Amino acid sequence: MLSCLLLFCPAPVIAETERRLGQVAKFVDGDTLILDSGEAIRLVGINTPEMARDGRPAEPLALEARDTLVALLADGKVLIENAAQPLDRHGRTLAHLFRPDGIHVQEVLLRKGLASAVAIAPNDHYLDRFIEAESAAHHAGRGLWALDYYAPKAQDKAGAGYQFVRARLSRIEMGKKWFSFSAGKSLTVLVRRSDWVSRFDYSPAALDQASIALRGWFSKKKTGATLVINHPFMLERCGFSPPRLCAGD
Repeated sequence: MLSCLLLFCPAPVIAETERRLGQVAKFVDGDTLILDSGEAIRLVGINTPEMARDGRPAEPLALEARDTLVALLADGKVLIENAAQPLDRHGRTLAHLFRPDGIHVQEVLLRKGLASAVAIAPNDHYLDRFIEAESAAHHAGRGLWALDYYAPKAQDKAGAGYQFVRARLSRIEMGKKWFSFSAGKSLTVLVRRSDWVSRFDYSPAALDQASIALRGWFSKKKTGATLVINHPFMLERCGFSPPRLCAGD
């Protein structure tokens, strides 16, 4: 089983930053675990399907993602590399996890198609590697990339929570603090002006009437869905960006 798990693993890497040893006490889902110290660890840079919760059924491949995480860390020992911004809004530690032999846990989940890459600055240290791992799974049609359930939704079908969405932008408002991009009345994408200036390499005006694909945690109200992002990876310009969620255009 272990050899199967490691089939798509990259070569072990040499530690570039300080890592600490932890002992896993509980696996919550594919991207969250609890150490024997009680510390909750959220695997930074990826998102895996949601487990059953609050009366909602598990998403497809949620159990597979968790079971893969369990098998990867079967002896319970894990090396923890804290993210640049190490706490999320729930108080969990955001970290990269490595097996003692150097295998990067996030990369394994991405290469098996059991996770998608996420970029939230400044926690994007391994993003290039994560993109390569996700792309390999996507091109091979592995895991979630083979399921219609995870195909990007139309802009008027965007709900709440983490998802992929395709849209055509129809309005741009460039305020003093925020850039607001609207797709009709059903979807709004918000980017702080300071984040755009520091991280995006094209003018916001280039998105006028543009076809785009989005990934991230959407909020939903009666007036429509909203996505706040701070990293260009989360907004794909179809026809310009490397084809990921826009594949097939």
